[in-house]
Amino acid sequence: MLEAVRFLFFSTIETISAFVLMLSIFRLKASYFIWPALFVSLMMNLQSFYLREATSLSFLAFTINTLLFILLLATVVRIPIIWASIISITGTFLYTVIQGIIILLLFGTMTPDMQTSSTGSLIQAITSAWVLTICWLLHKFKIGFTADFENLRFKWEHGLVITLIIAVLAICAYLFYINDFPLTIIFLAITSTVFLYYAVKKERDYYS
Repeated sequence: MLEAVRFLFFSTIETISAFVLMLSIFRLKASYFIWPALFVSLMMNLQSFYLREATSLSFLAFTINTLLFILLLATVVRIPIIWASIISITGTFLYTVIQGIIILLLFGTMTPDMQTSSTGSLIQAITSAWVLTICWLLHKFKIGFTADFENLRFKWEHGLVITLIIAVLAICAYLFYINDFPLTIIFLAITSTVFLYYAVKKERDYYS
């Protein structure tokens, strides 16, 4: 029971921090949507705990959570589904990259028992603190991407972006399945860069 409470508490802090990060990057106010985000976060972590404890499919939790973030952005924040996918993947992947860097700096590598121990909770707390600090700085100095999501329309890129998103999520699930931690961090960093470049390009095209 205590293990479940600990897991849900720190994982909820983690997912809320990731949500704040993804909106802050695109200069959206997360505080407007905090209660729906909190509810979805609890749902994410309940399914993650179930996958970890009751099945052998825990490697799917990250991908499922990313998809839930996409649905949250599309239905609550009212962002078109393509942009919701870009924002969700960018935010969650960047959060994971930051967490990976913290793990490497503090422990040198990732071990399987970190996810199920107090060390894992400590990593979640430290990462969330750093991420929220970064979000505060982004808001304070008005740093981030801006775009008219409703009027910004995609043409031939629709199929390409959708295919890329599906491929990214599939590869991500596989990497977590084989548990290749360094490869996962490198993949997430590269993928985050691709989506950020895509966001910058669309922003420049819109305002040019």
